[in-house]
Amino acid sequence: MASAGIDEVRAWILGRHPERDAIAPEENLIESRLVDSLSFVELVYAIEGASGVEIDFDTIDIQDFQTLSAIEKAFFATVRIA
Repeated sequence: MASAGIDEVRAWILGRHPERDAIAPEENLIESRLVDSLSFVELVYAIEGASGVEIDFDTIDIQDFQTLSAIEKAFFATVRIA
């Protein structure tokens, strides 16, 4: 089940691409040009807003931003206690 935060990020990306109505969790956002060099910084800010956590630009790992699954794991993962 996707977190509300990743749903916000997905909606932000889809809002920039009205020709799209969905993004697969493993679709590469950069290779598919859903996120380019000009919108990358905005994506980081969208993630910060949705997660409530500040992202340090000096330690960014591009792997954490390539798919919605990677973004969710890096910025929205929660510890589940059984």
